[in-house]
Amino acid sequence: MPGLTHMTLGAMVTRRGDITKNRFVGARCARDVERSLGFGAGRLAQGWAVLVLKDRLTPADFKFSGTTLRSGGRLGLPADTAADDAARPHVADVMRAEYGATHVERMQQLALASVTEKGPDRIVKVVPVQDHDSDAAPSAQYPMGGGGLQWTLTTPKTFLVAMTVSDAEIATIPDFSAFIGPSAPYDARARIARWLDQA
Repeated sequence: MPGLTHMTLGAMVTRRGDITKNRFVGARCARDVERSLGFGAGRLAQGWAVLVLKDRLTPADFKFSGTTLRSGGRLGLPADTAADDAARPHVADVMRAEYGATHVERMQQLALASVTEKGPDRIVKVVPVQDHDSDAAPSAQYPMGGGGLQWTLTTPKTFLVAMTVSDAEIATIPDFSAFIGPSAPYDARARIARWLDQA
């Protein structure tokens, strides 16, 4: 996946992969986003971007991946090798086997009813500057997260690059930049959060 160096604030980009709701990302510092989404400590140290979904989703566009407690959308703890990690059953496969494809599609339709076009329940994607390291242990790169919604886009969709964040935790949105690290003032965070709700 291209890193942040390939993204421009305000650009429209096409992406697939793991997504969540804005309420689990927002104007948080790197450490809090890592813990929320299940990125290894320091994964966002080089910066990241927040993309907001601009397309509508249908059940055919995504699969359930549990919550961010489910590293990689798989059952059990993340493994120390890629092969062992890939052997863990995926939430979507378990659901299809247990409930059947028709019932899972109904569940997806119900889940989509909780998604909004704007606000805290809109769909977002976080893209770290630091790319995935295929040589690193999954258990280190993708530990259990904080339990927020986790779906996996199987169909590429269009996103707006709504915010970029530097390695110094300076968040940039149109016409405004501010520090969002742990000691950041409330007013700056609130302004950025409002933009992420409305962009």
